[in-house]
Amino acid sequence: MAKSTGGIDYHDKMIIAHAVFACIATLITAPAAILIGRYFRGRSWWFKAHLYLQSVTAACLILVFIVGTVAVASGRSHSTQFIGSKADAHHDLGLAVFILLMSQYLLGVAAHYTHSAGPNAGEKSAFPTLTTPKHVLRHIHVFCGVAMTALLYAGVKTGMDEWNMVSDMGTLVPEGVVVLYWVIFGIEVAVYLFGWLMEPIRAGAKSSASSIEAAERDEKSAEGEA
Repeated sequence: MAKSTGGIDYHDKMIIAHAVFACIATLITAPAAILIGRYFRGRSWWFKAHLYLQSVTAACLILVFIVGTVAVASGRSHSTQFIGSKADAHHDLGLAVFILLMSQYLLGVAAHYTHSAGPNAGEKSAFPTLTTPKHVLRHIHVFCGVAMTALLYAGVKTGMDEWNMVSDMGTLVPEGVVVLYWVIFGIEVAVYLFGWLMEPIRAGAKSSASSIEAAERDEKSAEGEA
């Protein structure tokens, strides 16, 4: 569709701001916070970095919620985006994300003050992340964080689809933007899953190393006795 001659109106400006904050949270800060928790939990700085990134995510998503609501309320013709001919899954996803955000953020702070046996306690397991003794709040926090990020990805995709339907300028999301979204999405998901893939590999390597060390100790002990 061709761009209207009237330029960018108030509704579309709000939607663009809504999209910018959503992309910062979805494609940068939320995945970065999760990946830091996935790969760097043994570092002393990981929690501060994780908390900072999630705080930025929370701030962005609060702005996303506010700006999006303002955009929809900017004119009678846009009210049908909630309930009506232009309603879609985007707003339902947004509400679910907002609820999960509040829950996940509070759970994360609360979980930080619970006991965990530490990163090495479950090293004999193929998946120490799951088997390390820790408070149930920590497991719930991780689940909510991953679920929220998954909904954020879905929200951005449905948001691009919605722009094509409700933009007052009558423009479509550029194909390059859509491709870039899928590339970033693919990389981030692959990096996260790679961390899970490496857990049994590392566990197997540690087990083999421990067996070799034990055999060497037994051999030296036998030589000493001889």
